[in-house]
Amino acid sequence: MLVSIVILTYRRSESVHNLLSQLTAIQDPGMEIIVVDNGSGPETAPAINKNFPLVKLVVLPENKGVGSRNRGMEIAMGEIVVTLDDDMVDFSSDDLNYLRTTFSENKELGAVNFKVVWPGTEKVRDWVHRRPIGFSESSFPTYEITEGAVAWRRSALQQVGYYREDFFISHEGLELSLRMLEGGWKIIYDGTVSVGHAHALGGRTSWRRYYYDTRNLFPVAALHMPLGFAARYLFVGCGAMFVYSLRDRHLFAWVRAMVSGWARFFQMWPERRVWGPKTQEFIDEADSWRPGFWAMVIKRLRQKDFSME
Repeated sequence: MLVSIVILTYRRSESVHNLLSQLTAIQDPGMEIIVVDNGSGPETAPAINKNFPLVKLVVLPENKGVGSRNRGMEIAMGEIVVTLDDDMVDFSSDDLNYLRTTFSENKELGAVNFKVVWPGTEKVRDWVHRRPIGFSESSFPTYEITEGAVAWRRSALQQVGYYREDFFISHEGLELSLRMLEGGWKIIYDGTVSVGHAHALGGRTSWRRYYYDTRNLFPVAALHMPLGFAARYLFVGCGAMFVYSLRDRHLFAWVRAMVSGWARFFQMWPERRVWGPKTQEFIDEADSWRPGFWAMVIKRLRQKDFSME
């Protein structure tokens, strides 16, 4: 079973070279590697072509956000498509073979999220799932997507569509997962597959997560959620982002996001397709594991790095 590994890179030349060195050392004939250069500038592409001639390289003239990840996924030939951020490390041949077996044995499986750890350790670094972190070694259903550390069934993506490019970044994984659940596909977290997250900061602006993490709450609610669920989702999400933005001195980004978010809510309303009873039941079950509100507030206030990069 051919596996395509799609790497999105943006102004992280050292990180992507480190990852490519690890991946090309695997030498698996059933693996292809695709790098999408998301408008990094003139330095990145020639170095990749020189040092990794077998890697397929897509060079974009400007940063297209998640749309750039789509460009790589669209040309992938593998039955399984693994998407990695350029600062991930330690994806192995054992991971490849495990994914082949897992997708082969589970025909309704659309996506597998990986365990993301501190490099060189088994200590979990990025945890976005509803269950307590003590479940990190297990496998369970989820509707979260860790976009830079996930494997997809290509036929599932072709059926439900790729990431919405008008999101640019943030919550695009959630929006896609809801479409995938409505399409009858299963999504799981599986701690057997583990990657390290070096968390390089090159090319990133400090305000962007506060802006996009707030703004993109609104289109997700407009596109998929029943009104009562959407109201709670927006109240909690926008309130949490207000606290983080105030704490980290990015309140202006939050205000801008709120204005833009409401505009997008009404803009996307004509596309609205509320999820059905099966998806609602699935989400209710997943959310039943979620820690209490105040436990989450305390955790987030102690942790400035509140989202994956």
